[in-house]
Amino acid sequence: MKLDKPAAIERRNAELTRPVLTRDNTLFAMLDGKRNLWWFEVPVALLRKGQPDWVNLLLHTPEDDTLQHLKVPINYLRAHLEQLEVRKPGKRRSTISLALSADRDSRLRDTRPGGEQLDFSGFVQS
Repeated sequence: MKLDKPAAIERRNAELTRPVLTRDNTLFAMLDGKRNLWWFEVPVALLRKGQPDWVNLLLHTPEDDTLQHLKVPINYLRAHLEQLEVRKPGKRRSTISLALSADRDSRLRDTRPGGEQLDFSGFVQS
């Protein structure tokens, strides 16, 4: 089953006691079956003061229609910015490129070349 960002947000909010996901605080990725990873481009602008304290990552696996929710603290991204791949640094639309693995031995680790295999598995929400 194919799922898009608005439908994924609606589906996850229905599972939560307090629906808190919006299009502004949530990013969505569908599993890339060829590479076995979820790919995100997190706007660096989210790391600025005055922004939400969290970014929600929704990871969809079409094969079995599962939807995982990661609630990543902005402070975690700030603290590890040098260990992440930043595209177009210093530009208005710079992004943090995340490639989260779906492989069993490196599940939810950032596998971008040059990165330090940061582990995002501690941010999984049930």
